[in-house]
Amino acid sequence: MASEYLKWKYKDVQPDQPVELTKKQRRRNWWHYHKWHVILGAAAVCILGSLVWQTVTQVRPDYQIAYAASVPLSEEEAAAWEERFLALGVDCNGDGKIVVQIHQYLTLPDSEQAMYNYASNVKLMADLDACESCFFLLEDPEGFQEGYEVLREDWFPVDNGLYLARRTFWEERLPKNLEDCDRLWGRLIKEMA
Repeated sequence: MASEYLKWKYKDVQPDQPVELTKKQRRRNWWHYHKWHVILGAAAVCILGSLVWQTVTQVRPDYQIAYAASVPLSEEEAAAWEERFLALGVDCNGDGKIVVQIHQYLTLPDSEQAMYNYASNVKLMADLDACESCFFLLEDPEGFQEGYEVLREDWFPVDNGLYLARRTFWEERLPKNLEDCDRLWGRLIKEMA
């Protein structure tokens, strides 16, 4: 129940008459209250579109080679290894082209590079955990096998004091192209012999 004073004070007050807005005023009013929703929605659509585009256009390699050594592989040597694998390999993922990718995991002998060595080791462990690389180019296969225990015992020497090795899998997680990698290994052995 309102007090008598309030009744007396507001006795002549009439509600405001609704104002009819023009189309331009209605658009401005709507934009004033919804501009951040539109901006954030547009940003979300752009980010989602970018992610979809990257996923659709991403090139998936048929063969991946892990290079673990103390000296980086030169561009010419990397290209020669890629050409060798391209010549002997097949299209494993059915995209119409053979793609070979070399990942370099360097362990530098300088003690000041400990953080770099640690980061390189973490990347190598992620590669091993994801079962990405089936082939390895190594300076010291015995040391690598002692540290990681992932190689089959049939590595063989190749150019520049390196050894070519392949990975063994003892878990149920196997790469999709394991049979193609085994066939490629047989072709590499015949070519290298």
